Amino acid sequence: MRISELSAKTQVSVHRLWRYEAAGLIASHRLSNGYRDYDEKTVKHVIFIAMSREMGFSLSFIAEYLPRFKTGKLSVQDMIEAIHQRVAEIDKLMAEHQAMRKKLIDHIGWFETQQRKLK
Repeated sequence: MRISELSAKTQVSVHRLWRYEAAGLIASHRLSNGYRDYDEKTVKHVIFIAMSREMGFSLSFIAEYLPRFKTGKLSVQDMIEAIHQRVAEIDKLMAEHQAMRKKLIDHIGWFETQQRKLK
C-alpha cells in the first residue's frame, strides 16, 4: 500500500510516517515508479507506535520494544510494567512542578511584602 493509504488506515500523518521510517521503525520498499510500498502488517506496527507516542514514550523506547511486538514476544505484562514506569515518571514530574509552583507563589508573596514596605 502507498503511504497515503497507510496514513488513512492508521490516522497517522504522512509526515510522521516519514519520520518513523527515517528512524528505522517502519520499512518500505520502492516501486519502479519511486513510490514507497508498505506491507499490510505495517498498519499494526504504526498503530503500536502511535499508541506508544500517545502515552508519551520516546522513539528510543519504541525502537527497543517494537521488535518484540513485531515478533509476538512483547507480553501484556511487559507493557503494563512499562506503563507503570511511565506513570511513575509523570508523578515525579508533577511533584517537581508542584514544588516549583510553591516556590513561585512564595516569591510572589515576598515581592508583595517588599512592595507594601515601600508604600
